Amino acid sequence: MSCPTPLGDPEVSSRQAPRGRSGFLLDLHNHTHHSHDGILTPAELLKTAAERGIACVGVTDHGTIRGGLECAALAAEDPALPQVICGQEVFTEVGEIIGLYLSREIPSGSSLEESVRAIREQGGIVYLPHPFDSVRRATIRPEMRERAALLADVIEVANGRSLRAGFDAKALQLATRTGRALGAGSDAHYKGEVGRAVIEVERMPSRDDVVEVLRHGRPIRSRTLRTELLAHWFLARVGADKLRGVLRG
Repeated sequence: MSCPTPLGDPEVSSRQAPRGRSGFLLDLHNHTHHSHDGILTPAELLKTAAERGIACVGVTDHGTIRGGLECAALAAEDPALPQVICGQEVFTEVGEIIGLYLSREIPSGSSLEESVRAIREQGGIVYLPHPFDSVRRATIRPEMRERAALLADVIEVANGRSLRAGFDAKALQLATRTGRALGAGSDAHYKGEVGRAVIEVERMPSRDDVVEVLRHGRPIRSRTLRTELLAHWFLARVGADKLRGVLRG
Protein backbone atom coordinates (compact mmCIF):
# COMPACT_ATOMS: atom_id res chain seq x y z
CA MET A 1 0.00 0.00 0.00
CA SER A 2 1.40 3.41 -0.91
CA CYS A 3 0.69 6.87 0.40
CA PRO A 4 -2.36 8.25 -1.44
CA THR A 5 -0.97 11.79 -1.34
CA PRO A 6 2.57 11.80 -2.79
CA LEU A 7 4.77 14.84 -2.51
CA GLY A 8 4.54 17.00 -5.57
CA ASP A 9 0.81 16.39 -6.08
CA PRO A 10 -0.50 19.63 -7.68
CA GLU A 11 -3.47 19.95 -5.30
CA VAL A 12 -1.29 19.57 -2.23
CA SER A 13 1.54 21.77 -3.50
CA SER A 14 -0.88 24.66 -3.96
CA ARG A 15 -1.26 25.03 -0.19
CA GLN A 16 -0.13 28.46 0.81
CA ALA A 17 2.70 29.46 3.11
CA PRO A 18 1.67 30.85 6.52
CA ARG A 19 0.83 34.55 6.55
CA GLY A 20 3.96 36.64 7.00
CA ARG A 21 6.28 33.92 5.64
CA SER A 22 7.62 33.61 2.14
CA GLY A 23 8.43 29.92 2.54
CA PHE A 24 6.84 26.73 3.79
CA LEU A 25 7.23 25.05 7.17
CA LEU A 26 8.01 21.33 7.20
CA ASP A 27 7.80 19.26 10.40
CA LEU A 28 9.42 15.98 9.46
CA HIS A 29 9.20 13.87 12.65
CA ASN A 30 5.87 13.21 14.42
CA HIS A 31 3.92 10.39 16.05
CA THR A 32 0.28 9.32 16.26
CA HIS A 33 -1.44 6.84 18.56
CA HIS A 34 -0.06 4.09 16.35
CA SER A 35 3.22 4.60 18.22
CA HIS A 36 3.31 2.79 21.56
CA ASP A 37 4.00 6.12 23.30
CA GLY A 38 1.78 8.46 21.25
CA ILE A 39 -1.79 9.62 21.90
CA LEU A 40 -2.63 11.85 18.90
CA THR A 41 -5.10 10.53 16.37
CA PRO A 42 -4.11 11.18 12.74
CA ALA A 43 -6.90 13.78 12.49
CA GLU A 44 -5.71 15.56 15.66
CA LEU A 45 -2.11 15.69 14.43
CA LEU A 46 -3.07 17.17 11.05
CA LYS A 47 -5.60 19.63 12.45
CA THR A 48 -3.11 20.92 15.02
CA ALA A 49 -0.34 21.19 12.44
CA ALA A 50 -2.64 23.16 10.12
CA GLU A 51 -3.53 25.56 12.93
CA ARG A 52 0.17 26.17 13.52
CA GLY A 53 0.99 26.96 9.92
CA ILE A 54 2.72 23.69 9.04
CA ALA A 55 2.59 22.96 5.32
CA CYS A 56 3.98 19.43 5.41
CA VAL A 57 4.10 16.80 8.16
CA GLY A 58 6.27 13.72 8.36
CA VAL A 59 4.41 10.96 10.22
CA THR A 60 7.04 8.62 11.63
CA ASP A 61 5.47 6.20 14.09
CA HIS A 62 7.59 3.61 15.85
CA GLY A 63 7.62 0.37 13.91
CA THR A 64 4.68 1.09 11.61
CA ILE A 65 3.50 3.25 8.71
CA ARG A 66 -0.18 2.96 9.62
CA GLY A 67 -0.29 6.48 11.05
CA GLY A 68 1.34 7.89 7.94
CA LEU A 69 -1.08 6.12 5.64
CA GLU A 70 -4.10 7.28 7.62
CA CYS A 71 -2.83 10.87 7.69
CA ALA A 72 -2.12 10.80 3.96
CA ALA A 73 -5.66 9.58 3.25
CA LEU A 74 -7.13 12.40 5.36
CA ALA A 75 -4.93 15.01 3.65
CA ALA A 76 -5.95 13.74 0.22
CA GLU A 77 -9.58 14.46 1.08
CA ASP A 78 -9.00 17.93 2.55
CA PRO A 79 -6.57 20.40 0.89
CA ALA A 80 -6.74 22.59 4.02
CA LEU A 81 -4.71 19.99 5.88
CA PRO A 82 -0.92 19.76 5.61
CA GLN A 83 0.75 17.60 3.03
CA VAL A 84 1.87 14.24 4.49
CA ILE A 85 5.05 12.20 4.17
CA CYS A 86 4.56 8.56 5.15
CA GLY A 87 7.42 7.44 7.32
CA GLN A 88 8.56 5.17 10.13
CA GLU A 89 10.97 5.42 13.03
CA VAL A 90 12.94 2.20 12.73
CA PHE A 91 14.73 0.61 15.65
CA THR A 92 17.94 -1.01 14.39
CA GLU A 93 20.47 -3.06 16.32
CA VAL A 94 22.37 0.15 17.08
CA GLY A 95 19.55 2.68 17.61
CA GLU A 96 16.91 4.56 15.68
CA ILE A 97 16.80 5.86 12.15
CA ILE A 98 13.82 7.15 10.17
CA GLY A 99 12.64 6.23 6.72
CA LEU A 100 10.60 8.84 4.84
CA TYR A 101 8.40 8.17 1.77
CA LEU A 102 7.73 4.58 2.72
CA SER A 103 5.08 2.30 1.25
CA ARG A 104 6.00 -0.79 3.28
CA GLU A 105 6.95 -1.22 6.92
CA ILE A 106 10.59 -1.83 7.83
CA PRO A 107 11.29 -4.70 10.28
CA SER A 108 12.68 -3.76 13.68
CA GLY A 109 15.94 -5.14 15.04
CA SER A 110 17.88 -5.46 11.80
CA SER A 111 21.37 -4.10 11.33
CA LEU A 112 21.86 -0.46 10.44
CA GLU A 113 22.95 -1.37 6.92
CA GLU A 114 20.02 -3.75 6.37
CA SER A 115 17.54 -1.12 7.57
CA VAL A 116 19.03 1.54 5.30
CA ARG A 117 18.90 -0.89 2.38
CA ALA A 118 15.22 -1.67 3.09
CA ILE A 119 14.39 2.05 3.07
CA ARG A 120 16.23 2.69 -0.18
CA GLU A 121 14.74 -0.35 -1.92
CA GLN A 122 11.33 1.33 -1.82
CA GLY A 123 12.64 4.73 -2.88
CA GLY A 124 12.70 6.12 0.65
CA ILE A 125 14.85 8.81 2.23
CA VAL A 126 17.12 7.96 5.18
CA TYR A 127 16.76 10.49 8.02
CA LEU A 128 18.93 10.36 11.15
CA PRO A 129 16.98 11.69 14.16
CA HIS A 130 18.45 13.32 17.30
CA PRO A 131 21.91 11.76 16.81
CA PHE A 132 23.45 13.28 19.98
CA ASP A 133 20.51 13.03 22.38
CA SER A 134 22.13 10.97 25.13
CA VAL A 135 19.02 11.28 27.32
CA ARG A 136 17.20 8.78 25.10
CA ARG A 137 18.20 5.14 25.08
CA ALA A 138 17.03 4.65 21.49
CA THR A 139 19.40 7.26 20.02
CA ILE A 140 21.96 5.86 17.61
CA ARG A 141 24.96 4.53 19.51
CA PRO A 142 27.90 6.96 19.69
CA GLU A 143 30.31 4.50 18.08
CA MET A 144 27.93 4.15 15.10
CA ARG A 145 27.01 7.83 14.78
CA GLU A 146 29.51 8.70 12.05
CA ARG A 147 28.61 5.60 10.06
CA ALA A 148 24.91 6.35 10.35
CA ALA A 149 25.49 9.95 9.26
CA LEU A 150 27.33 8.83 6.14
CA LEU A 151 24.51 6.42 5.28
CA ALA A 152 21.82 9.06 5.83
CA ASP A 153 20.44 11.58 3.35
CA VAL A 154 19.24 14.00 6.03
CA ILE A 155 20.38 14.68 9.60
CA GLU A 156 17.96 16.14 12.12
CA VAL A 157 19.56 19.28 13.53
CA ALA A 158 16.50 20.56 15.42
CA ASN A 159 14.35 18.23 17.52
CA GLY A 160 11.41 19.47 19.58
CA ARG A 161 12.21 17.06 22.40
CA SER A 162 15.93 17.79 22.73
CA LEU A 163 16.41 18.92 26.30
CA ARG A 164 19.78 20.54 25.64
CA ALA A 165 20.63 23.00 22.89
CA GLY A 166 24.03 21.34 22.64
CA PHE A 167 22.45 18.17 21.24
CA ASP A 168 21.14 20.10 18.24
CA ALA A 169 24.33 22.11 17.86
CA LYS A 170 26.41 18.96 17.64
CA ALA A 171 23.98 17.48 15.12
CA LEU A 172 24.42 20.59 12.95
CA GLN A 173 28.19 20.17 13.12
CA LEU A 174 27.82 16.52 12.09
CA ALA A 175 25.61 17.43 9.13
CA THR A 176 28.03 20.13 8.04
CA ARG A 177 31.06 17.85 8.33
CA THR A 178 29.44 15.00 6.40
CA GLY A 179 27.70 17.21 3.82
CA ARG A 180 24.23 15.98 4.67
CA ALA A 181 20.99 17.94 4.24
CA LEU A 182 19.40 19.48 7.33
CA GLY A 183 16.17 18.24 8.86
CA ALA A 184 13.93 19.32 11.72
CA GLY A 185 11.00 17.74 13.51
CA SER A 186 8.92 18.26 16.60
CA ASP A 187 9.01 14.56 17.51
CA ALA A 188 5.50 15.26 18.76
CA HIS A 189 3.60 12.66 20.75
CA TYR A 190 1.12 15.13 22.25
CA LYS A 191 -0.81 18.09 20.86
CA GLY A 192 1.27 20.68 22.69
CA GLU A 193 4.44 19.50 20.97
CA VAL A 194 3.30 19.85 17.35
CA GLY A 195 5.26 22.49 15.43
CA ARG A 196 7.97 23.00 18.07
CA ALA A 197 10.78 22.25 15.61
CA VAL A 198 10.40 22.91 11.88
CA ILE A 199 12.46 23.71 8.83
CA GLU A 200 11.45 26.58 6.56
CA VAL A 201 12.00 25.97 2.85
CA GLU A 202 11.46 28.13 -0.21
CA ARG A 203 9.19 25.67 -2.02
CA MET A 204 7.30 22.49 -1.38
CA PRO A 205 9.50 19.52 -2.23
CA SER A 206 8.83 16.36 -4.17
CA ARG A 207 10.22 12.95 -3.32
CA ASP A 208 12.85 13.42 -6.02
CA ASP A 209 14.16 16.79 -4.87
CA VAL A 210 13.44 16.87 -1.12
CA VAL A 211 17.10 16.45 -0.15
CA GLU A 212 18.14 19.37 -2.33
CA VAL A 213 15.28 21.51 -1.01
CA LEU A 214 16.31 20.76 2.57
CA ARG A 215 19.90 21.78 1.83
CA HIS A 216 18.63 25.33 1.49
CA GLY A 217 16.24 25.18 4.43
CA ARG A 218 16.34 27.07 7.72
CA PRO A 219 15.80 24.99 10.88
CA ILE A 220 13.70 26.72 13.56
CA ARG A 221 13.58 25.59 17.19
CA SER A 222 12.82 28.34 19.70
CA ARG A 223 14.16 27.88 23.23
CA THR A 224 12.48 29.88 25.97
CA LEU A 225 11.95 29.02 29.62
CA ARG A 226 8.39 27.98 28.78
CA THR A 227 9.35 25.74 25.85
CA GLU A 228 12.10 24.04 27.84
CA LEU A 229 9.84 23.43 30.83
CA LEU A 230 7.28 21.95 28.44
CA ALA A 231 9.92 19.71 26.87
CA HIS A 232 10.76 18.27 30.29
CA TRP A 233 7.06 17.90 31.12
CA PHE A 234 6.23 16.02 27.91
CA LEU A 235 9.27 13.74 28.26
CA ALA A 236 8.22 12.89 31.82
CA ARG A 237 4.67 12.28 30.62
CA VAL A 238 5.86 9.74 28.05
CA GLY A 239 7.75 7.92 30.79
CA ALA A 240 4.66 7.88 33.02
CA ASP A 241 2.46 6.61 30.18
CA LYS A 242 4.92 3.81 29.41
CA LEU A 243 5.01 2.80 33.08
CA ARG A 244 1.22 2.68 33.23
CA GLY A 245 1.21 0.46 30.15
CA VAL A 246 3.68 -1.95 31.75
CA LEU A 247 1.68 -2.10 34.98
CA ARG A 248 -1.53 -2.83 33.06
CA GLY A 249 0.38 -5.70 31.53
